[in-house]
Amino acid sequence: MEKKKLYLNLQILSADEVKKLHSLIHSGYFRQNEACQKLLVYLLSFWPNYQQAELERERVWAQLFPEQAFTDKQWRYWCSDAVGLIESFWTLEKLFQSRALPDLLLHEILSEKKLDKNFQEVNRRLEARFTKAQTHDVSYLKERLHWLNTNELAFQRSRQRRFDLTIQHSSDGLDAYYFLQKLQYACVMLDRQAILQGEYDTGISEAWVAHLLSRNFFGEPLIQLHYVILKALQEEAKEEHFATLRESILAETGEGSTLRDVYLFAINYCARKIRQGKGQYVQEALTLYYHGLERGLLLEGKEISPWTFTNVVKLSLRLQQFAEIEQFIDRYADRLPNELRADALAFNRAELYYYTGRVDEAQSLLNQVSYTDLNYYLGARVLLAKLYYESGASKSLLSLLAAFTIFLKRNRQISSALKQTYLNFCELLFQLIRRKPEQMEALREKVEAVQLLTDRGWLLEMLGKRLREV
Repeated sequence: MEKKKLYLNLQILSADEVKKLHSLIHSGYFRQNEACQKLLVYLLSFWPNYQQAELERERVWAQLFPEQAFTDKQWRYWCSDAVGLIESFWTLEKLFQSRALPDLLLHEILSEKKLDKNFQEVNRRLEARFTKAQTHDVSYLKERLHWLNTNELAFQRSRQRRFDLTIQHSSDGLDAYYFLQKLQYACVMLDRQAILQGEYDTGISEAWVAHLLSRNFFGEPLIQLHYVILKALQEEAKEEHFATLRESILAETGEGSTLRDVYLFAINYCARKIRQGKGQYVQEALTLYYHGLERGLLLEGKEISPWTFTNVVKLSLRLQQFAEIEQFIDRYADRLPNELRADALAFNRAELYYYTGRVDEAQSLLNQVSYTDLNYYLGARVLLAKLYYESGASKSLLSLLAAFTIFLKRNRQISSALKQTYLNFCELLFQLIRRKPEQMEALREKVEAVQLLTDRGWLLEMLGKRLREV
């Protein structure tokens, strides 16, 4: 078990980490026995391939310690020590990558050691950092609370019998951090609940909200913004909440993962409205996507998520912005993750070709996509159904609709609302095939009236063609 864990840890190291780990091993900072050091250095020489026969434990032992007989117990001890060293290395790397944590820990240490002059110097540095910060997200509020708490503990250690506001600052800092984090959790719960099966208890009462309002959101714009998101999720029918949310988002100048989540909450809200047939939210969602991408908030490092990429294409297709889609694909194709790039490009170009009448090319590309993701699978089934219908391949279409319907009904991971969206599409398309011409008008009214439905516009377009044939 220890060998498996050790080899897995070694295999996922990056080239830069391998170099740094070598330096750490030879530095002597961590107390380690010579055997553990020899073992790690030897194993690092095989990076990143740890499936070789030479790495069987008895063969590694014979290579490193030819004069000693192999013992399983000693081997496991050395592997365990090596794993511990790698994990300590990762912990140090995480510490060095943090902007504020090294100073926060130093600030705490200097307080404990009662080195007041050094403590005040670091305190001023931290105060400047927190004062200049533009985005007061959860990470910021958590780090600021750490700083404020250290100052309060330092005041306690000084044993001064005078009125001081450090404890007030700590209390206020705790409130701001708690309320923003609690609102974030509640928003994620409600957003997730709208997609997946199950119901969460947010723990947010009327009294809780009343206290938040009485404190004027503790002067934190992101707390107020998340309160608006909460109201939009709780009272989704009241669209004035979204109008307030959109204006607040577009006016926000900060950055960070919290603001990224705010964009995604708003986009998910638009997606639900679109599924309800409210077409004005297509442009709303597209505006949020482009705005978030331009600011880098919807990028993951330098990469664009395949699902973000696909959503932008789909929204643009609904608005028939074909030239813009070509430009978007060309601009962001190289930013797709390597392992998903081929599927993402094939699927999205297939959709573009379908909408621009290049049906054969679209079907050829769809056959190249490996449907390992649920979103791709659902989208591909719908697109293939449309291709079969428009090409008159009734037998293939009926077979597809039957299989797709069974898949949807049996799948327990899809929320009831999303499942019904696609089941309604299958049922209505089946009726479009089977109903008599004189029944088309009643079917059109049904398509317009049903609340949850994907590709409503396409169904209405096909119905219009059938009605004109009557």
